[in-house]
Amino acid sequence: MKILKLGQMLGGSNAPSGASEFENLYSLYFDGVDDYVTCGDANVFTPNNSGANRGFSLSFWIKLPDASTQRVLSKNGLFYSGANHYEYEVTTDFADRIKLVLYSADNNSNKITFRLNTALSDDTWHHIAFAWDLGATNADILGYIDGVVHSVAAANATWTLAGSWVSISNTANVLEFAKSASTYGELNLDEVALFDNQLSAAEVSAIYNGGTPTDLSGESYLLGYWRNGDTAGTSVYPTIEDYSSNSNDGTMTNMDSGDIVTDVP
Repeated sequence: MKILKLGQMLGGSNAPSGASEFENLYSLYFDGVDDYVTCGDANVFTPNNSGANRGFSLSFWIKLPDASTQRVLSKNGLFYSGANHYEYEVTTDFADRIKLVLYSADNNSNKITFRLNTALSDDTWHHIAFAWDLGATNADILGYIDGVVHSVAAANATWTLAGSWVSISNTANVLEFAKSASTYGELNLDEVALFDNQLSAAEVSAIYNGGTPTDLSGESYLLGYWRNGDTAGTSVYPTIEDYSSNSNDGTMTNMDSGDIVTDVP
């Protein structure tokens, strides 16, 4: 049986040629008080900004000492540019479960919440992915923990719709790690990626790679890819390099170089 590399599976033309060329040496530690990374406000961060209707996916590695009510990432904030704005956010709930919240038409009252019903407060690295086909039914979003699919059909995820659904609006708001509005997250975060398509189960499994991060740079439909401490270019603290072709580098805020740590998946 022929085993495809990740780049071949995702359709990329720049697949990694060998594991020896890719090393994951660092992650970012956020203190939960005021640490965060801001990646700015880029159109590509909004789901389906391309208009191609391929879907939207998030992928990241996370380690949570206490998963309760932690902020992981968001393009959602209060009074940014003088007004409230809502697109999406990933947080955890009081039962230590991770969830994706999608907001329709920049309205906090209209939202889909998709929750993975597995507690993550074990102080262990996990790979998380959300893959959305842009639809508004409970079958349109799949989640993954360490390559294992979580869905409403499999009874290991829940989906709720509040209000009505149209689509996510492109708002004047920034993409941030470990922050949503004015609240923060205590966690380690690594290898964050956004995709302009709904990743398949096989593609998520290839990204999980048996528990070892793999190179995603050069993949098709890659909107952003932040390795959170590892760098191939000249960027140094406080810059978090975007390895995608969009080059939307992040900036460590209220952090110091000691928050780039060698604790990695």
